[in-house]
Amino acid sequence: MNEVEKIDHAKELIAEAIQNYPRIGVACSFGKDSMVTVHIAREVDPKIHIFSVMTPYKPKESFEYLKFMNKKMNLAVTVFLVADSVPEILKDNAIKMVLLPTEEFKTKKAEVERISASDFYRVDPDECCRLLKVEPTKVAVSNLDAWITGLRCTEGRTRTDYEEVEEKGGLIKINPILTFTEAEIWRYMSTRGIEPHPWYALGYRSLGCEPCSGPGGELERDCRWQNTSKCGGECGIHTQTLKTLDSVN
Repeated sequence: MNEVEKIDHAKELIAEAIQNYPRIGVACSFGKDSMVTVHIAREVDPKIHIFSVMTPYKPKESFEYLKFMNKKMNLAVTVFLVADSVPEILKDNAIKMVLLPTEEFKTKKAEVERISASDFYRVDPDECCRLLKVEPTKVAVSNLDAWITGLRCTEGRTRTDYEEVEEKGGLIKINPILTFTEAEIWRYMSTRGIEPHPWYALGYRSLGCEPCSGPGGELERDCRWQNTSKCGGECGIHTQTLKTLDSVN
């Protein structure tokens, strides 16, 4: 398919999902792929639910960009965050904040760092991601029948075998831009006036938490979790079961 056909196909996937699953939302990390997905989805349904899972390790630029784009695009985003209080930059009536308990994260972080004398996210990045991203995403999708993501199969070595429509544990996942290339993402943004996150100008190709992201890389996700066993991998939200049939019923 050419680029126009891919966009039309993405809209068809989203429209069909909305019709079949009224309780649906778009996950937005506020990276380039998420912004394209959100834009396409809102052309289908301008009022579609947008949610974002943030972490305390996100750079301030990500919080600033979230606030800026939320206002510019009138997203009415709901942000899920493991934190005791709302970060000052996200104190905005246009942003719905859902704060999640911090006890388990603080306990595990303190335990790991005491034993290893190193940062939790370096010693056990999988557990850090589970507590700050996977578990909050489970909360975010708990009342949904389906969710829409900006996952693409050309991003990295771990994303080559996903499908446009997936089902896991009774939760449907729609990946409408799965076959888009990095170049097609940038063309979509530039031709529609969607400002990118400022880190892309610094050479970043995939955005995550500040200490676990870097510029460059042969593949886009090569810059994620650098210098750890997780390098270029996944946080877990696309590999783990976020709902069970018991929770759906």
